[in-house]
Amino acid sequence: MGISPTLIAVTLRVLTKIPRPNRPIGFMLVGLTAGSTALLLVLQIVDPRNFEALLKHDVEGVLVRRGVDLTAGALFFIASVFMWIRARTPHRPRAPKRPPTGSPWEMVLIGALNAVVSVSGVATMYLTARLIRGASDNDILRVAGYAIFVLALVSPYVLLAWVWERFPRVSGRLSAFFGRLAAADLRPAEAALTSLVGVIFLGLGLWG
Repeated sequence: MGISPTLIAVTLRVLTKIPRPNRPIGFMLVGLTAGSTALLLVLQIVDPRNFEALLKHDVEGVLVRRGVDLTAGALFFIASVFMWIRARTPHRPRAPKRPPTGSPWEMVLIGALNAVVSVSGVATMYLTARLIRGASDNDILRVAGYAIFVLALVSPYVLLAWVWERFPRVSGRLSAFFGRLAAADLRPAEAALTSLVGVIFLGLGLWG
């Protein structure tokens, strides 16, 4: 969730085009965290325990839990079919976009949209929601677990900004590497990840 080629490309453009880049990068991470948190809260609606709390019989609870996993698996598997079809078409490099202005609202929006509009982001946050809900019934421990997730979420961009400022030679090599990554055709990898998530949830629904 924290290694997005799109946000890495935005971060590099901010580092190279905007004076004092730490502030706009910070706003982008605020948006990324806010978008991920909002998605996590929305996904609590489909958490099996919320359905089970409304039911009195264990058998019905099992059916609901399996139904949620089977539905999630089917949706991700169907999405992966379309992604595999799209991955077979010729890859067209994206036209260069204008550099971000560094406006706080623009950077917050960039971070938030990157969290909520990607299939891989939804899949990751669904897994995160399940792990946090299943780890403990203690709300303090759940919040602590999510805090660790947020640290992992923002750390690649904080580290990139720090390395960029402290080590100019390394930053040049990182810029070249991430430039190639941003231009690469990642559609097969995205389709494979979505297929894997679909298979996992279908397996949980059938045998979990």
